[in-house]
Amino acid sequence: MIVLNSENSNVLLDAYAWIEYFLGSKEGEIVKEYVEFGIISTSIISLAELSGKYYRENLSKEWNNRFKFIITKSKIINLTLDIVKEAGLSKLKLRKKDKTTGLADAIIYETAKQYELKILTGDLHFEDLDNIIFLK
Repeated sequence: MIVLNSENSNVLLDAYAWIEYFLGSKEGEIVKEYVEFGIISTSIISLAELSGKYYRENLSKEWNNRFKFIITKSKIINLTLDIVKEAGLSKLKLRKKDKTTGLADAIIYETAKQYELKILTGDLHFEDLDNIIFLK
């Protein structure tokens, strides 16, 4: 069991975290603690990533239910001009660590930075970065 406190309970869940949560995996059990007892946010970009995954896998019914759950349980953070203005710089910095880091990851990273949130994820693009709670 995770002990949530003021330093680690306010998090941004990325698509990876939500997928593990819905799978009920070992990593998903950690996410469940945050969903039930933390203060969680989700980037609108993560919702778009999840939408792509569920439609690609012909799981539209599951997606509709999960979409409703996510928008009920978490604060949805929309893109802002400040986020998109700095996303390119974040991508450049993230690509120094991993050349495959995409713009969506950079936007999520910049969102967390601007809202002073930690990212809850198991996505290897974020491993060993500041303000990350890594699920592995």
